[in-house]
Amino acid sequence: MPPPASFPRPPEKKARPAGGAFPYRVRPSQEGILRAVTERTHRGGALLLDAPTGSGKTVAVLAPLIPHARESGHKVLYLVRTHSQSAQVLAETRAIARRTGHPVLALALEGRQARCLLFEALPEMEGASAEEIGKLCADRKRATERPAAPDRTGPTPAGPPARGRKKSTLELTDLEGCPYYAQLIAADLPRMAERIAQEAPDSNRFKALASAENLCPYELAKRLCRDATVVVAPYVFFFHPRIRPSLLTWLGVSLDQVDLVIDEAHNLPEYLRESITLRLGLETVHRAREEVEEHGDFPLLAVGSAPGGPLPQRPAVAFLTQVEEVLSEVVEEYAGEEDGLLPPGGLEDRLLSEVGGTSHDLRQMLLSLAEWGERLRDRRRQARRLPRSYAATVAENLLSWGGVDPPEYVKAAVASPHRAVEAYALDAREPASPILGTHLSVHLSGTLAPLEEYRDTLGLPVDSARLTVPSPFPVSHRVLRYVPDVTSRHEDLQGDPEALPRLYRALVGTLRELPVKTAAFFPSFALLDRFLAQGLSSELPRGAVMESRRMPSEQLWNLVEGFKRSPGAGILLGVCGGRVAEGIDFPDEELECVILVGIPFPRPTARREALIRYLDHLTGRGWEYGMVAPARRAVLQALGRMIRSEDDRGLGILLDRRAVQFADALPGLKPLVSVRDEVERIFKGRRHPAEAIPKGARPRHRPEPASGGSPVPEDP
Repeated sequence: MPPPASFPRPPEKKARPAGGAFPYRVRPSQEGILRAVTERTHRGGALLLDAPTGSGKTVAVLAPLIPHARESGHKVLYLVRTHSQSAQVLAETRAIARRTGHPVLALALEGRQARCLLFEALPEMEGASAEEIGKLCADRKRATERPAAPDRTGPTPAGPPARGRKKSTLELTDLEGCPYYAQLIAADLPRMAERIAQEAPDSNRFKALASAENLCPYELAKRLCRDATVVVAPYVFFFHPRIRPSLLTWLGVSLDQVDLVIDEAHNLPEYLRESITLRLGLETVHRAREEVEEHGDFPLLAVGSAPGGPLPQRPAVAFLTQVEEVLSEVVEEYAGEEDGLLPPGGLEDRLLSEVGGTSHDLRQMLLSLAEWGERLRDRRRQARRLPRSYAATVAENLLSWGGVDPPEYVKAAVASPHRAVEAYALDAREPASPILGTHLSVHLSGTLAPLEEYRDTLGLPVDSARLTVPSPFPVSHRVLRYVPDVTSRHEDLQGDPEALPRLYRALVGTLRELPVKTAAFFPSFALLDRFLAQGLSSELPRGAVMESRRMPSEQLWNLVEGFKRSPGAGILLGVCGGRVAEGIDFPDEELECVILVGIPFPRPTARREALIRYLDHLTGRGWEYGMVAPARRAVLQALGRMIRSEDDRGLGILLDRRAVQFADALPGLKPLVSVRDEVERIFKGRRHPAEAIPKGARPRHRPEPASGGSPVPEDP
């Protein structure tokens, strides 16, 4: 039977794998991936795949999995970190569908924060947590489903706000039900499923299709999951213990019917550690005290007794004031510049000493505070307000504090970026355990090596299959150089007053010689801030843009797209390990030079040192796994941004003498002699900035963003 008209079969090409699902000419680097994934479909188990950027690993993984899922009734669950990765998965699914002539229903899931049309324009929802939004959503769904009063949905918005549109004048209290959910209940879902299968839209397009028909995008995706073959989702959908059961219900399968793919898997161990880390900030305690003052102080129950008689009931405001004072003292005493480990009982004993009574009394007061906070959440929820209580958050965190102990956790006081205490999780094996219940799992990244470290850190079976794929591009296409007389080593920057100025001059001198689009990635925002304080902004041309802390995804996307579209040379400042250095592609001339302003070793914090000791106890290779491997991955990820195809050329410059430690992973690495000579050899015919800008014409100014991004700030 010929394929549908909407899925024209492309011209026949050679070397197609068995089954005919692979939509392109098979490269040598893809043959091994296809064989390894096909074997997993039959045998099950884990495959650890280290394949460099541009090797075509996404489509090579999907091509065997999609036919297998159709034949077996399994679901391909593809976990990603960024929107760009999600879009790539859906694009390759479309190509496979065109090749086979069979539409594939593929969906990209996102949280309610990104998909809700009802709440996205309401000022009160800014900063709302997923749990808070979920409660509000559940209430409005129930109100919408009540048959007695169809007008309970409240005023119908004109539609989702366009980019840049002002916030709605509506309040949460104006909206009981949800008009978008009401439309979904009556929608022709089979028609929508057919349309989505034909198009396999990315996340933005899916939301646009749903909102064009006034359908809730979040609920629409949930309802289509059962018929989908491929579902793309952020990590949290699978690894959060409360979300995973719901996801499996939406998919209509058991865990052993899931064919799991984890993209950019090198991020997974740290993601899992963070997901179970317990953190309580001083700002949260301060807001809890203000919350109680606003709603009226009340006595906390205390059932114990002191030497002089029964303990008096403690006013909640006084108790929270004591908690805030204790946390502040603990951070001041132990955190230092960044963090410091707490001694056993360091927080608990200090709290007991300040509050008085026994540990049982303290627990009773915390339970009383938690109960009050939960009632406040309920009252706010019944009043159609955001169901938030800082007091409940404080109580819940302190009640959990005693249940997280060594060796799996280490407790620390943290001074930066926010003052807090935390129980930092060292062991990623327990939160990774659901992987073991799937039929198969493919863990892929361009920087997954050393594969043994990844396997052991997650507790995957010793017999997990491992595959390393060489780069499909000629080594000569990427020229790698390092500067031997500079470093970003923390001890050098702290102890040598000339270390930072030397590194600064090396960066500025290099940037002035480059006539191509260039990204300069720093080991941390802290070092980038120090360069800005040194006057870096005055050295940059107009159009320079910068990634910043906690930049909203849409703003970051606009920044990058503007940088890509801007004519001629341009400069983008970012950080290794950030969303730009790891999650975004820059093909062709969109990026031709990457500068690493130092080697991005993890900062030698107390928590990092504790992790190294734990990994050493677990594997005997703590320093390699805890320091060297993360730095190696960050270097390769950043340098990988500029070579995305066979035709790309790029220059990578590492401003750090320690680059030689990674020579085995950086073929052709040599000391830098002359930036200009390298430019002449690689980018022949390009004009140097020094020739294009008359001498003395470089003004001190505020550079403007290329388009929609964040300008590099003026010097302080």
